[in-house]
Amino acid sequence: MIPKILHFTWKSQDLPRQMQAYYDAWRRLHPDWDVRLWTDESMRDFVAATYPDFQDTYDAYPKMIQRADAFRYLVLGALGGVYADLDVEPYQAIDGLLEHECFVGIEPLEHIFPDRHHQGVPFLLTNAFMGSVAGHRLWREIIARLPSLSDQETFYSTGPSMVTSSVLRLPRNERPTLLSPNVWSPLLADGRKTQTDAEATAMLEPVGTVIAAAGGTLVSHVWMTTWVPWHKRGNRFLPLIQLPTTAKWAWRRLRHPSLAGVVIPDPLYFYTDQNVAPTSDRPHVQVAVRVGKTGLTSELAQALAALDYPRDRLTVTIHGPVGLNRDVIDAVLAAAGIEASIGEHPKCSSAARDNAILDDLVTGAEHILLVDGSVRSMPVDAIQRMLGAGRPVVAANVVDEAGRPADSQLFRYEKGAPFKVLYKDGGRSGRVRRDPGFRTYLTDQKTFELLPLDGVGECFVLIARPVVEAGVRFGETPYKLHLGAEAFGIMARDRGHEVCGLTDLQVVRAVPVQPD
Repeated sequence: MIPKILHFTWKSQDLPRQMQAYYDAWRRLHPDWDVRLWTDESMRDFVAATYPDFQDTYDAYPKMIQRADAFRYLVLGALGGVYADLDVEPYQAIDGLLEHECFVGIEPLEHIFPDRHHQGVPFLLTNAFMGSVAGHRLWREIIARLPSLSDQETFYSTGPSMVTSSVLRLPRNERPTLLSPNVWSPLLADGRKTQTDAEATAMLEPVGTVIAAAGGTLVSHVWMTTWVPWHKRGNRFLPLIQLPTTAKWAWRRLRHPSLAGVVIPDPLYFYTDQNVAPTSDRPHVQVAVRVGKTGLTSELAQALAALDYPRDRLTVTIHGPVGLNRDVIDAVLAAAGIEASIGEHPKCSSAARDNAILDDLVTGAEHILLVDGSVRSMPVDAIQRMLGAGRPVVAANVVDEAGRPADSQLFRYEKGAPFKVLYKDGGRSGRVRRDPGFRTYLTDQKTFELLPLDGVGECFVLIARPVVEAGVRFGETPYKLHLGAEAFGIMARDRGHEVCGLTDLQVVRAVPVQPD
């Protein structure tokens, strides 16, 4: 049973008038509950006393909202009870929720914008109203992960996206009970009533047990969003205010019908499987390493030799331009204990070279792992983990030695690449400019373990044979405004093959230092 403790947080004991009214209503409806209002000062004291190892992470958050978010998980983990934002109005006593081990709310689907569909998780679980017994696994997992996410944007470091991904990382039988929007948040951020409660319930039923509003609405979130700048908060008049902008973009669509017809496809299915385990299967994999005239580095050869994969299930091939020093490469391979064939390709674009490699996929190989010669290190279980993702195209998170994104073609469009994004990124010229401002990289949302991609990158990607046999290729000429590895990912999804990346699977690439 969840203990009868209600947790609220605010800067001090002095509450704004509306919040005070809600706080008083909570106490009136729950006379036998322990109602606690935590302040900035008492929250920090609690963390110092109860979670001393977390103190540095807590103090280092750049925003107070991140500390307030983190505190919710810390206090529920230690004491249990129910947490509610102070802009959650109680309609009736919530004693009926105490029978659950843990519960969180589902946000109204009207709040889910196209970027979340393109992210593969078109729903959001809240951290504004939730409860549990003390020590629930969800909070233990979250608290353990928070320090590694401190460099992320608020939603992904401590906020609702982090909660959503954490729930999806748990086995289904250990996930919290989910409250449908009409149970805890019948109103939208702009004050209108949600019309998607049934749709949200149906969507989330495969994720966990959903409680519908058969017993009526318990509470109502009024979405004050005090931590959001006022001009970014929900406003029912926003569509009216934006009419001139809407008309401008409608005119541009009419003027550029070809560009308006370009569709960058969303993921083919939901990414609710966020607990990826290495597979026990050992299919035959061709490891195709693309090198330049400098040949194969000893670091990459040693990393390949260290892969924990049966040698009789691997075929290693080395591919480079005409004129390779085969003697040097043979020496590097011999020193690493690797047997490999070496092929030379005439001078051509990287996309043409990659396509030639795919055209020559070795007999019997069920997958091909394309590895760029700039790679220096990789996890020894990289292949098993990529196979465990269960998608036909899987890329690793390619970073430099400082952990920064190191492959500009390894990305997902942040807003799902609507006409406006493609237009601003130079699509009228026939190909995009690759503006990073419109792109999300695997390091940006690492709270998720598995994310859909548009561009698969050119450094470390595993491709299943059916994708190759379907004619999916790297873009030598623009495909939907994209070239190279970007075109490959978009084409693969267009032809029915899902494309994803593993945020936790980091492969280090040596990136040349740019001159000042």
